[in-house]
Amino acid sequence: MKLSFFIPVLLFFSLNCAFGQVDSLTTKSFEELEKLYLEFIYTSPKKAKVYADALYNVTLKGTDKQRIAKALYRKGYIYSSIDSIQKALVFLDNSIEISHQIDYQELLMQNFSKKGNIYLAKGDYDKAIIFYFKAKKIAEKAKNTRDILVMDTNIALVKKQTGDYTGAINDFKKNLKKIKELNTPIYDRLEVGNNVALGDTYLRISNPDSASFYTKKGFLKSSPKMYPILYTELSLNNVVIHFQKKQYQQCIDLAVSLHTLIKKTEQPKKFVTSYLYQAKSYNALQLRGSAIFQYEKIKNLSKQEDFIFPELEKVYYQLAKMYLEEEDLENTALNLELFEKFKLEKDSTNTSVHHKIQDYDISTLRKKLQNVINERAKQRKMMRYLYIISGVLVVFAILFFLLYKKNKKHSKERFNELLVEIQQLESQKKKPKVTPQKTDLAINDEGVEQILKDLAKFEAKQQYLHVDCTLAYTAKKLKTNTAYLSHVINTYKGKKFTAYLNELRINTALVTLKNDKKIRLYSIKAIANEFGYARRETFSKVFKSATGMDPTSYIKELQLKDKNSGDNS
Repeated sequence: MKLSFFIPVLLFFSLNCAFGQVDSLTTKSFEELEKLYLEFIYTSPKKAKVYADALYNVTLKGTDKQRIAKALYRKGYIYSSIDSIQKALVFLDNSIEISHQIDYQELLMQNFSKKGNIYLAKGDYDKAIIFYFKAKKIAEKAKNTRDILVMDTNIALVKKQTGDYTGAINDFKKNLKKIKELNTPIYDRLEVGNNVALGDTYLRISNPDSASFYTKKGFLKSSPKMYPILYTELSLNNVVIHFQKKQYQQCIDLAVSLHTLIKKTEQPKKFVTSYLYQAKSYNALQLRGSAIFQYEKIKNLSKQEDFIFPELEKVYYQLAKMYLEEEDLENTALNLELFEKFKLEKDSTNTSVHHKIQDYDISTLRKKLQNVINERAKQRKMMRYLYIISGVLVVFAILFFLLYKKNKKHSKERFNELLVEIQQLESQKKKPKVTPQKTDLAINDEGVEQILKDLAKFEAKQQYLHVDCTLAYTAKKLKTNTAYLSHVINTYKGKKFTAYLNELRINTALVTLKNDKKIRLYSIKAIANEFGYARRETFSKVFKSATGMDPTSYIKELQLKDKNSGDNS
């Protein structure tokens, strides 16, 4: 209850303070507002913007073109600091136009310098160098040592960005030498800036020791309160130094600790270096998931703040590569597309100088990317084949399963039928009826009856289970000839000798396997021999033909029946 009461009160109080501050600025003079603006320009760009806007509004009440031009420059400067680049360029161009009209050379030089800075940050190095030289020409004409040094520093920055690292290093060192000779505190910020740039340049040629030397020199004349932006850049140099020295955990820890400091600078772009080297360090530590998370933070930052930077190309590539290793093809495809789009837009807008250095910087990356694209194409093709093959295999598997179920059902039904037949075989004790038929042989009834009696004995003794049992073997056992025996069997058994022999053997096999669990443990070849077959293939074929089941299936059904009935004897 108390909390709900105080919230609107606090909001009302805050709003009144804000409006009160804006109203109070309208009563301040140009000089007062400019002083406030300069007080926060390096520590709080957002606060400085409030004073820059108020400064401009105050000048519009008068007709002093010099003040209007100066106020426009202040707005252009601070708007570029908070990444409102297009508005910043409009303010600067208007300031330049008025400065030309009133021949305000010093302000012209400052406008040219700031436009050079903007184009440097955008990566348009041709335009940047043009404006820096324009500014330097004015500074030299005015013999302004400080402005000349600033322009020399800016020109060296262009060299650094375009890959002329030797030229950049020489220029930064010359600037530091001049500053040391001048030996005055007004050059402290410029000295720190040159040390920052020297450290960064050495890092670009993978010389962390030299980078560390100049970064430490920069820290000697800097602090978070005095030069928060430069101090942050020095700290980010140390992040990269740790990485290049393969001190990956120190790199991550330092980058994380700088979060608050970077936030205070009100320049979110500086998070890019922090996230980038955290990602690289995690990748070096083989923590791919954490690396992907940091790279995605860079992408989100670029989208939220609506700014583009050269490292974005590498971010897209690294994400595509990592997602491919994670077999996340959707995100792989997305980042490959972003990479290609970024590359095309860059190539269509960059000048020849920028294009040359970017080719130098990413030639290896482009080659690796093409390998990834080719590999991905192969994988897509392979996946299509796999899908087709898998589809065919699934269809076959389904058909096989259905056929298996059908066969299993049929096998079960046939097994139950066989059990009935076996039961009949086990209980059947009838003698065969003798029904003489007309034949071409002269056979008397007594001979036939004797043969049938002998066959009954032959069956009772299971002599048909002998592996060598043939028509000749049986005729010899029965002391008759093969023709006579064959005719009797054909006539009184109603089948040829081979069918008669197989029927005896298979019926015996059915009954024996049903009642003798031990014989079921034999191999099929051994079982075949038990029932008169020399070859397992012959036994299996005859068994399947006679019963509709193969021996193995019959044995499995018997075992299942015993298991279900609880017979484990």
